[in-house]
Amino acid sequence: MNQKITQDTFRLLQAEMSKIAGIQLSLSPAECEHMLSVLERHDLEHDRKIHLLGIYTILTVAAQRHKECVPHHPDLTRNILDGDYLYSFYLQFAVKCRELDLVAYMAPSIKKMQIERSNGEFTEHNPARELGDFLIQERRQRSRTSKAI
Repeated sequence: MNQKITQDTFRLLQAEMSKIAGIQLSLSPAECEHMLSVLERHDLEHDRKIHLLGIYTILTVAAQRHKECVPHHPDLTRNILDGDYLYSFYLQFAVKCRELDLVAYMAPSIKKMQIERSNGEFTEHNPARELGDFLIQERRQRSRTSKAI
């Protein structure tokens, strides 16, 4: 099942991403496993799992590209542009997938991370943990709403 989710996710992302950008999205099996284990803990539809894994993938690769932005690196300009494009793509993809609450939830931590990186601080960002925290919060809110009804 996880392999199907992963394959479906990467197929969707490649279809949605601009061909002109020339970016190949890929994650190591360990990076995928972080998010897949989060998704397994929640009762989600297949399409939503694909969307969330896609968001995780985009954010992870964007952070990796920006992390590779070091002076005198031969691909410095390319890494900056790829990372910036991917953050824009994340927003477009999340909106298309109707994950606006997730975007609002993650915005403060993404902004904080970007500010830290602009100051030369490369602390680790863990989108899998944040997505998991969001899903827990979402479930609690739904539970409270259904109890109120």
